[in-house]
Amino acid sequence: MRILVTGGAGYLGSELCRQAVEAGHDVIATQLRTPAPYGRPLELDLRDPFELPEVDVVVHTAYVQADPDMIVRSTRNVAAAARGARLIHLSTDLVFDGEHAPYAEDDDPDPVSDYGRAKLEAESFIADGLIVRTSLLYGKPGPQEALAARGDVVFHEDEIRCPTHVADLAAALLELAALDVTGVLHVAGSDAVSRLELARRLGAVDPKGAPTPPGRARNVALDSSRAASLLETKIRGIQG
Repeated sequence: MRILVTGGAGYLGSELCRQAVEAGHDVIATQLRTPAPYGRPLELDLRDPFELPEVDVVVHTAYVQADPDMIVRSTRNVAAAARGARLIHLSTDLVFDGEHAPYAEDDDPDPVSDYGRAKLEAESFIADGLIVRTSLLYGKPGPQEALAARGDVVFHEDEIRCPTHVADLAAALLELAALDVTGVLHVAGSDAVSRLELARRLGAVDPKGAPTPPGRARNVALDSSRAASLLETKIRGIQG
């Protein structure tokens, strides 16, 4: 299978490329400034219209959380360029408002942050592909591990998420690349825990906790039971 992964140098994208290469797939990894460590690199600025080489599957993992415009523009361009290929788009639990968890795929999104609103708008460009919503990623040195190692971070004690091991999500995406599943699918860890508890699980020593501030989603736990019934890959929980 020929797979193109956007964000091939990113946290999830690089892990997906690594697993796909090891599985014997022909992998093309897009990159911009940071070299993609696995697969055949393809330098692209996703914010501008582009053409893609002929591939079987496109997995769109690239995003910059602090740049909502990039999220929207890049997804619009990827969706336009990927016509004829299976498209899997990575989205987030933050498309929900945090007031009615756990959230299933048919629950109405209502984001409260600019990031959540941008990801929801990006979902609208995925006409006949698959939208995979997930949660905070952990499992190799990355943003969550770096936060847990700091002593000056306050972790929200009532912001509930479903932390997802990056290797599990990558394996699930490889499975989904070969399955005829479309629409929306929630693929997240089996444990719903607070940001404070996640920090503890990632090795934070005596982390500081505080309530979730106004304007930020609180409990956005995802119901991933449909994915569990479809996939051989088991998405582990942070609590073991």
